[in-house]
Amino acid sequence: MNRTKATIAISIALSIVATTLILPILAPLIRELHLSVVQGGLMLSIGSVAMVVAAPLWGIVSDRYGRKKTIVAGFLGVFAGYAVYTLVVVGGLSGAMSVTAIFLALTASRAFVGAFLSAVPSGAQALMADITSPSERAGGMAIIGGATGLGLIVGPAVSGVLVAGGITWPLYAATALCASGALVALFFLKAPPAASPVRPQRTSLFSAALQPWLVAGILLWVAIATVQISAGFYFQDRLNLDGETAAGMLSVALTLVGIAMFVVQFLQVRIMGFTPRALVLSGAGSWIAGLLLLLSTANASAYYLAYTLLGLGAGFLLPGIMAGASLAVGHDDQGVAAGLVSASQGIGFIIGPAASTMLYEWNETLPFWSLAGLMVVLILRFAFIPVHGAPFPNTSATGGADV
Repeated sequence: MNRTKATIAISIALSIVATTLILPILAPLIRELHLSVVQGGLMLSIGSVAMVVAAPLWGIVSDRYGRKKTIVAGFLGVFAGYAVYTLVVVGGLSGAMSVTAIFLALTASRAFVGAFLSAVPSGAQALMADITSPSERAGGMAIIGGATGLGLIVGPAVSGVLVAGGITWPLYAATALCASGALVALFFLKAPPAASPVRPQRTSLFSAALQPWLVAGILLWVAIATVQISAGFYFQDRLNLDGETAAGMLSVALTLVGIAMFVVQFLQVRIMGFTPRALVLSGAGSWIAGLLLLLSTANASAYYLAYTLLGLGAGFLLPGIMAGASLAVGHDDQGVAAGLVSASQGIGFIIGPAASTMLYEWNETLPFWSLAGLMVVLILRFAFIPVHGAPFPNTSATGGADV
C-alpha cells in the first residue's frame, strides 16, 4: 500500500473511530438526559438531513478545490460540532438546562456535525478513484472499507473502556480525534491538484446508472442506523439490562461488527476479488442471516454472533456500493459520485433512526423484520436486473460494462 492509500485509510479510520466512540452511549445517554426514544431518533434524523443536503456539495467541492482541502475541512467542521455537542451534554447532565433546551441544542449541534460529516468520506473515495484503475477499484474501495471496519473495532472497544470513567468521556475523546484527523490529512496526505471543472454537473441522485448503487447504499445505512440505535434499546429491554450494562454490551457487539468488516475487506483485497454485484448479493444474504438470528433468540452470545454476521454483511456491501458507483460514472464525476454515495448515508440516517424508533414503539421486533424484508428485495434487484458501470476511467458515459 502506497503512502496516499495509507493516509486515506488512516483518515477514514480516525473519522469512524470518532463517530463510533459515541454510538454505544447514545441510547443510555438519551434516557439519562430524560429525552424520549422518539426525540432521540428525531435528533439524529434531523442531523442527517444536513448531511444529505451537504454531501453532494462536498463532492463538487472535492472536484473543484481538491480532495485534501475537502478532507481537512470535514475534520475541522466535525470537531467544532462535537465540541458544542459535548458542552450541551455536560450542561444537561448537570441539570443546568431544561429538557426542551437540551433537545434543541443537541439537534442543532448534530445538524452542524452532519453538514461536515460527509466531507471526509467524499474526499477519500474520490481520491481513491483517482489513483486506482477500474480493475483495481473494488480493491481500492475495500481499503476504505477495511479502515471503516478497523474504526468500528477500535471505537466501540475504546468507548467501553472510557465509559467506566464517565458517560461523557467518549465525547471528549471523539472531539480530540477529529482535531487529530485534520492534522494527519494536512501534513501527510498527498493528492493530485484539483481538476477545476468548468462544465455543469451532469451526475445526480437521479442518474440511471447510479440509482441501483445509491438505493443499496441508502438501505445499508438504514440498516446500520437501525442496529446502532434500536438495538441498544432491544438489548436493554430483551435482557433486562441497566443503561451502563447495555452500553457495554453494545460496545462489544459493535466491536465484533468492526472485526468482521475488517476481515472481509482484507480477504477482498488479498484473495476474493469479488465484483461489486457479488459483494452486494453476499452482503445482503449475511444481513438476512444475522437479523433472523437476532430475532429468534434472547441471549447475549447469540446476539454477539448475530452482530458478527451483520458485520460480514456490511463488509461486503460497503466496498461493493462504493466501487459500483465509481464505475458507473466517468473520471470527471468521481467527486460528485462519492458525494452522492455519502448522501445515501445521510438519507439512511434520516430514515433509519426515526422509522426504527417509531416501529420499536409499536413492537420491539418490527424494525428488524422490516430490514430483513428489504434485504430480500435488494437480493432480487441485483440478482435479476442488470446493473451497469463505466468501462473506462476517462469516459463520461454512464452506461457500459456489467459490474
